[in-house]
Amino acid sequence: MKNNKAYQYHELLPLIKQGDQRAFALLYDLFSKDLIAFIAKKITNSEVAEDILHDLFMSVWKNRKMIEEIKSLPAYLFSSCRYLILAHYRKEVKINSTPNIEALDFADETITIEDRLYYRYIIDIVSREIENLPEKCQEVFKLSREYYMSNKEIAQKLNISESTVEKHINKAIKHLRTATSHLFHFTLFF
Repeated sequence: MKNNKAYQYHELLPLIKQGDQRAFALLYDLFSKDLIAFIAKKITNSEVAEDILHDLFMSVWKNRKMIEEIKSLPAYLFSSCRYLILAHYRKEVKINSTPNIEALDFADETITIEDRLYYRYIIDIVSREIENLPEKCQEVFKLSREYYMSNKEIAQKLNISESTVEKHINKAIKHLRTATSHLFHFTLFF
């Protein structure tokens, strides 16, 4: 069945790139059930989970010109879901001046409270360090990591060269690695 799904979605990519909305709807139908189940494991609010799924596919549609450049669409979609879930939790923390750890917990009861607190601690450090980046570097990094824009798209949007975009991203990653070096497992994500 999975090989059949891969065959089906590969056939759709050129059509989606051309702006075919029917092909995009078929792609959505192929992946939405698995993706919403994945999101629901991390976020118990079904409306928020559906919003995340909607945001993911809006991003895919908006960046459809690059869709054939993605090496593994399923991996990209699930990875993007993880980032959107993290962004949701970051937003929750900013909205609530005194975050309620119960509201931030993952639905997975196998994760200990210590791990949840440590995870929250790491997210707070990374968020703070991103805010401490120079303005242009911060803007480029956020466009890349939060809005999933390609280096080319960022370069066009900010009217700078792609090599400048790469330099800003590398500078941000280097800064984040240094700032989180004492969190050994976390540095693996950068």
